This record gives sequence, C-alpha cells and structure tokens, in this order.
Amino acid sequence: MLTKILIAVFFTFAFTGAPALNAQSQTSAPTPQDAALKPAPSDNPAADATPPRPHKKVYTNDNLPKANPGDFSGADFSEINNCDRNCFEQVRQLAHVFPGSNPNWKRDLLRALDTVRKDADWQKYLGDLYAVHQRFCALGAEKRDELAHVADPANVTPREITVEEKYDAKFKQAQSSLEQVSARQHGLQQIFGASPFSLQFSQLQVSRIQNAPCGSQRYPDPAPSEGSDP
Repeated sequence: MLTKILIAVFFTFAFTGAPALNAQSQTSAPTPQDAALKPAPSDNPAADATPPRPHKKVYTNDNLPKANPGDFSGADFSEINNCDRNCFEQVRQLAHVFPGSNPNWKRDLLRALDTVRKDADWQKYLGDLYAVHQRFCALGAEKRDELAHVADPANVTPREITVEEKYDAKFKQAQSSLEQVSARQHGLQQIFGASPFSLQFSQLQVSRIQNAPCGSQRYPDPAPSEGSDP
C-alpha cells in the first residue's frame, strides 16, 4: 500500500511541476507588434539624405564670432565655394561614404561640388545670408564704438543704457531679417537631397557663414591736437 502511495506522489509531481519549470526557462517569441516597433535598416543611404531643418542662429553682441583662423575667413565671400583637401575629406565623412565601398567617390564628390556651385538660387541664398551676418558684425562694432565714448568704468550711466537700448532694438530687427532669410534654406536644399555629397557641402557652406569671424575691431587714429607736431 505504501508503495502505491509513493508512486502516485511521484507521477503527480512529474506531470504538474515540470511544465511550470519549463515555462520559466523559455523565452517568449516576439509578437508581430514588437517586430513592427523596430525600424528596418535602410539599403539606400541617399534616401535618408534629406535636408535638415536650418538651425535657428541667434546673434547677440556677446556671441558674435571672433577673429580666428579657418577655412573661410569671412572677408571675401567668393571663398564660400572653395573646398581644399581638408574640406574634401570632411564632406566625405559627413556624407558617410566609405572609400572601400565606392572607388569613384572622388569624382562623384567633384561633380557634387559643381552642382552646388552652379545653382544660382542657392548661391543667391548664401549671399543674402552672408549680408545679414555682416550686418550683425557691423552692429557689434558700432555699438562698441559708441559705448567707448559714453561708458564710465566706475559707474553705469544713463547714456550708456541709452546706447544699449538703441542697439538691442537694432539687433532684434537684424534677427528678424536673419529668420526671414533662413526660412528659404530648407526648400532650396531639396534639390541636393539626391546626393549626400551636395547636401553636406551646402550645409557646410551655411555653417561657414554662421561661424565666420567678424574681424578685429579697428579704431580710427585720434585727431592730432593743435599743439602737436604734424
């Protein structure tokens, strides 16, 4: 009788406990909903090369670009289409094109640069963007000149505040002009979307203008006093 009881207990454990252990050790298969959440990798890099929305550049007197060396000095707008060896490699990297996968990438890049350089609408946009940037630089220089004549190192004066308020309004007006010009960028860059090289070079040009140094401040020579030698 005891033997029959032990056998019954053994079979009860075998058929009730074992499935529970297996359920804990198995990993559930992903559902179709879970698979849909994972985006499929793109087989066409050019299809993903859509023009990014232009970053809103906000200029103030405190964050105007300072003079420093770079591939675009800002002094001559014609330099905006230059692309030396460093630029060439930078565009390739930004476009995520690997030399091993495309042995003709250098010639493709040369053609892409020409596409950007010959697009009249894009060149007009760059010129307008450059003009607004120069306007900010000029406002910064004018403000420093006026403050130099009215500021008191020991105290803030009403005349100093008047100058600051005057140029705050001018900077705000220039910022509005910048936003109007920048609003054209995304639409114009659509034509470059088929070529990652063209798209990235056009984006690099915009960055060059935005970060172009304003140059060092130049002050006029003081007028000689009546008693000084000529």
